[in-house]
Amino acid sequence: MMRYALYFSPDPASAWWQAGCHWLGRDPSTAGDMAQLRIADVNPKVFHHLSRDARRYGFHATLKAPFRLAEGYDLAHLDRSLQAFCHQQKSITVAPPQVEWLGPFLALRPSADGGELHHLAMQCVRDFDHLRAPLKPEELARRQQQQLSARQLRLLQHWGYPYTEEEYRFHMTLTDALDNTDAAAAIHQAAEQHFAIAEPLQIKDIALFAEHQPGADFALIRRYPLSA
Repeated sequence: MMRYALYFSPDPASAWWQAGCHWLGRDPSTAGDMAQLRIADVNPKVFHHLSRDARRYGFHATLKAPFRLAEGYDLAHLDRSLQAFCHQQKSITVAPPQVEWLGPFLALRPSADGGELHHLAMQCVRDFDHLRAPLKPEELARRQQQQLSARQLRLLQHWGYPYTEEEYRFHMTLTDALDNTDAAAAIHQAAEQHFAIAEPLQIKDIALFAEHQPGADFALIRRYPLSA
């Protein structure tokens, strides 16, 4: 069954979007892959493998994690809700992101905490939760096998995702786990150089992504401007 996700994805004309898609080797607004960045001293096949999951989801920051629609709702309901929601939201300028470790993987994180980002994400989590179908038992069991705290387990059961409320961290994932590879240092250095972008990062819309079947690449369906 199709899953949807509410993401932030940089403006397609921005340097951030071009850099992110080139880094991952995929533009989620198109059907095909693109040439992935070559990193000195790292075999291209190794880097391709170490960014496999990040590439599948596309260059983004999660606002509301992937979910199936609840019974009685369809894409038209989600579309109308997104239009109404985004009409009430203002655009946000993000403090210049930096490459950081987030557990075993690399991500772009704002250089300063932004309460506006957290507020927007939690509004997305809350305001669209009535459209979310509960996790299937096997999905819940798979998540519970991860190393989650007691608080994260409660958030998982309540919102269908453990990294919400005070556990939320705005980030744009750049790699899969790098803790078992000798290429980690070279990839980290390459990321810092590649994403040394002076252009401001602005949240001007919310992007609706969809996974059309289990395991498929997430595709960008539509952008909804923040027009308050």
